Amino acid sequence: MDSRKNLELARKIIINNYNDFIRDIILDKERPVLKVVFYREVYLYLRYNDYGEYSYSAIFSPNPDDQMRFDNYDDIWDIKTRPHHFHIRGMQEVIDSPMKGEPDHDIPILLKFVLDYAKK
Repeated sequence: MDSRKNLELARKIIINNYNDFIRDIILDKERPVLKVVFYREVYLYLRYNDYGEYSYSAIFSPNPDDQMRFDNYDDIWDIKTRPHHFHIRGMQEVIDSPMKGEPDHDIPILLKFVLDYAKK
């Protein structure tokens, strides 16, 4: 897996399809992370590593736990999509995730979640 290639692909998908919602998008030169800032002041961080692991974190406000995250870093959750899981907004519960760690598949789903949750 090539983390930089995945981030570049994710960035391209976001710019090409969601640019009207985005204030800023930054691909870190040193670390494998893409930061997206939406006009609604929602922050989205996408991370990939070279071992097939990923994390998509959306932060909705400075309030503790006002965020949600999709990832596959840990394999401890008793769900059908294990190790892929979704920490729902509020971070109090983990449920099945539709993600696969593949930008082409995940980014459209992720942006729909983020934009829908940002309205709440």
